[in-house]
Amino acid sequence: MGKEELEIASKMVKPIYATAVFNVSRSGIAYTLIFDYIDPMGYYREILGNEDLKREEIERLTGNMQEYLDEEETTVNGLPARPEVVFTDIGFRGDLSRPFIAFLILIDAEIRRGVNVYENRYEPDVFEYDYSAYWVFPKSSRIIEVIMGGEVTIIDNVIIIRGSRGDTAPGYERIKFEFR
Repeated sequence: MGKEELEIASKMVKPIYATAVFNVSRSGIAYTLIFDYIDPMGYYREILGNEDLKREEIERLTGNMQEYLDEEETTVNGLPARPEVVFTDIGFRGDLSRPFIAFLILIDAEIRRGVNVYENRYEPDVFEYDYSAYWVFPKSSRIIEVIMGGEVTIIDNVIIIRGSRGDTAPGYERIKFEFR
């Protein structure tokens, strides 16, 4: 595939689903964010077949995600807490037309014994894909309050958030929880 064809193929890649798993511990929040795509022209098949293109694409994706995260205002217990992309991967879900992009992201923050508050402010946006997110807290934790877009379910120490394409991301998230 030539450069022009690659550019056209890249524009045909469409997001279809996003999954996020957040793990909260005393040292902060570690999360994995995975986007699933449909790639009808084989853009990512071509990219992953060339080590230089793969490296460039991973650097570009990492930079774009970090830029996006840097636009958000994240705090834990009122103190700034910067999300940092520490690893990016590209792969396929059983079929070369179904690529995924995974980001591992860390937020260094002091989660203390007692009540803690996570807040995130960002530009409201409309989702282009369905999504689910899971926030996992230690078993002894208690979830006090959750303000998020989408449908929120709390089961013991886990928050489950589900949403659909066309939903609006509200621009503000808040989780109040107790570490015991």
